[in-house]
Amino acid sequence: MIAAGRLGRGFGAATYLGWQVSSNWTSPLRFAVYSILRPVSGALILVVMYDVISGGRARSYLAFLVTGVAFWSFVQNGFADFSNAVMEDRGYYKMLKYVYIAPVRLPVYLFGRGLAQLGTAVSSTVIVLAIAAIALRLPIDPARIDYGLLALSCLLAFVAVVGLATTFSFVLLAVKDGYGYGELAAQALYIASGAIFPINVLPGFLATVAAFSPLVYWLELVRRSLLGPAAVRMFPSLSDGEVLLRLAAATAGLLVVSALGFRLADHAARGRGLVDMEGTD
Repeated sequence: MIAAGRLGRGFGAATYLGWQVSSNWTSPLRFAVYSILRPVSGALILVVMYDVISGGRARSYLAFLVTGVAFWSFVQNGFADFSNAVMEDRGYYKMLKYVYIAPVRLPVYLFGRGLAQLGTAVSSTVIVLAIAAIALRLPIDPARIDYGLLALSCLLAFVAVVGLATTFSFVLLAVKDGYGYGELAAQALYIASGAIFPINVLPGFLATVAAFSPLVYWLELVRRSLLGPAAVRMFPSLSDGEVLLRLAAATAGLLVVSALGFRLADHAARGRGLVDMEGTD
């Protein structure tokens, strides 16, 4: 019981710290305004670009685009911000070395930091979808949404993103100036995840590689659960259960690879003295 209580307090403190850092210790109201304007502006820019290029045609694809952009905040917040957080803890706040020797295990602290981004991601997603459903007349009916499938797919995707971000952030410890690399990696995933266009439009090799990513199957399930039969499907021959199975398998495989990568990166960082290195960010 004592160990469980210590674990819970450490996890809660890490989550609270992650929230405070991500909001830059500002007031909740100001951060809420920022959290609303940032995703809405990004979605509107893409919608305007889409309307200009398509001339207002192919409205069914508009729902594909907007839902992908809305839910991408899970990856943006959970990957880019999380990767940068590790670099900040080492180079700016100079506290990463103390986290290593704290009673709470390092993975618990890192997961708490990542979980703090979930609230911002959820609010951003809901706001973008609500505005898009009203202003753009997207076929989203709250009474017909498959909330169970939506919640399960998002949970698996969040676990996959945090696992990948943890490994990536520790790989960045070997980089002299690694701040900002999280955004670059997130944008690479953005292109190859089916967020803004189906992966079958990618060149053959890239499409094959993208098919191993859990993010592709996550976004497929997100669109199916929200849009139902109106969804543009990347895998029309697969049922919802088959897509969910692929998502679970891809997530499990990614976690195994991430765990191995994390252990190697963590061992290298300790051996080379990169954990407490200063002046690198």
